[in-house]
Amino acid sequence: MAQDNSLLKKVVVANIIAETKDTSTFELQPLDGWQPDYEAGQFITLVFNNGLHEDRRSYSFSSAPLLGEPMRITVKRVENGEYSRYMLDHIQKGDILLTSGISGRFTLPAETQVKQLFFIAAGSGITPVFSLLKTALQTTLLPVTLIYSNRTIGDTIFFNRLVALKEAYGDRLHIEFLYSTHADIKQKRLSNWLLLQLLPLLVKSSLRDCLFYICGPFDYMQMITITLLTEGTPKENIRKENFSTLPPVIKNKPPDTDAHNVEIHINHQSYNVAVQYPHSILAAAKAKGIVLPYSCEAGRCGSCAATCTEGKVWMAYNEVLVDEETEQGRILTCQGYPVSGDVKISF
Repeated sequence: MAQDNSLLKKVVVANIIAETKDTSTFELQPLDGWQPDYEAGQFITLVFNNGLHEDRRSYSFSSAPLLGEPMRITVKRVENGEYSRYMLDHIQKGDILLTSGISGRFTLPAETQVKQLFFIAAGSGITPVFSLLKTALQTTLLPVTLIYSNRTIGDTIFFNRLVALKEAYGDRLHIEFLYSTHADIKQKRLSNWLLLQLLPLLVKSSLRDCLFYICGPFDYMQMITITLLTEGTPKENIRKENFSTLPPVIKNKPPDTDAHNVEIHINHQSYNVAVQYPHSILAAAKAKGIVLPYSCEAGRCGSCAATCTEGKVWMAYNEVLVDEETEQGRILTCQGYPVSGDVKISF
């Protein structure tokens, strides 16, 4: 059944800024009275429809709303990336794009007891980090550290603006630029060994007092996470943003594959849908034309998160919700299956 697109919003491309040879920033202006409220580190989901099928892609904001900056996303060309190539090769100033809205949990805490903010990014992973870093420098007095990996200086997105920030906040901001083509192994590709060399030099008190934000390729983030956990960093002090939309290699099977009814509450309306493996709650809802929020459909972004208020929902994959949230009933509908009976969920 076709999806109802009446809830989609429109934005116009107000400006396009070339950042590197394969990266551009798109300034977006909301239309039709839409006044989006978003935080640094979040992303907007753009909806592409070729008349045959609909695809959604999420792009992180590089702008910092608390600094009064216009809404901007930064897009890097990805090999075999259909929509990054489309954005860079075909989208022009004045074009209108559709969006299902803004989401994301890669944000600064309202309050924190940590003593240092630590950002680790590679390539286009700097996009949400740039938004967070600018905001943190303006709204907190915490020391801020950035380790940023690229192939060369020419490939380094926001290089000049990062250098300017370093000069403006020299007493609070430290940046380590790493280049895989550098001759010195201590300034080369970030590895477990190099990270272990850098941490004692950059951490001002202890790892337990640092809040880490990581964004980059999956293997890169996995290496950093394992290193930080091994060295004693609390799990809750590590936050990751994953750009991958690929589904997990292995799709786990729920303990109950029978069909169960799911009662969905969203936007002051309720719907009932039968859900049975291998179709997730989100997939079953989409098949009936029920409009639910979603983006990656891989359990990695959190756009489809809801709360299970009755019954039990089993998740095949979850890279977003923390234990405290799942204990409170939070679920990812793109990876969720009702088990042991009917369930109710609320957005």
